[in-house]
Amino acid sequence: MLLICGLSFAQEFEIGPMFNYERTSFNIPDDSFIIIGEYGGEGSRTTGYESNFSFGVFSQFFLEERIAIAGELFYTKTTSTEFKDIEFTSINFIPYTSLSLIRNGELYLNLGAGIAYMTKTPHFENEELNEKTKNFDFPIKLGLNYRFPKLLIIDVGIHSPFSRIVEDELLRTAYYIGVKIPLNQILNK
Repeated sequence: MLLICGLSFAQEFEIGPMFNYERTSFNIPDDSFIIIGEYGGEGSRTTGYESNFSFGVFSQFFLEERIAIAGELFYTKTTSTEFKDIEFTSINFIPYTSLSLIRNGELYLNLGAGIAYMTKTPHFENEELNEKTKNFDFPIKLGLNYRFPKLLIIDVGIHSPFSRIVEDELLRTAYYIGVKIPLNQILNK
């Protein structure tokens, strides 16, 4: 037990605030049909991108020099150009793994999935849509980040759900560029 505790304290740990600039949109089904190989499915279209911001906290624990487990807890808003009156706000928790892409380098691939709780959903005129609106969403994170050790992390990527926020109707997506500040590392300098 002492050996495990000693090993865990020897590893690098980061925690601090995070801020993202996001381009958010909704995907809605349309009348198109997409064929990929032998399979096909319903097509969709994007409703235009709007600028939004998200903020929260992150933490990252390096298991070894090139592999880390991490998590983000953040607040975000999703809107789109075409549907100006539709706005979803949520609190998101996304655990993910971070893998170094370059030996002895600071470029990392991030991949994970989490859960989002809707703190605000729109009220639709169509009552059927109101009944189909969900309180939970399940976002996927795919991104790249570059670490400036003990200073900051620059992060780019996409948050894309694998479930619809309005059943059979709306899927929300966000492309982001962000900054993470490993506050505990800065204060320990």
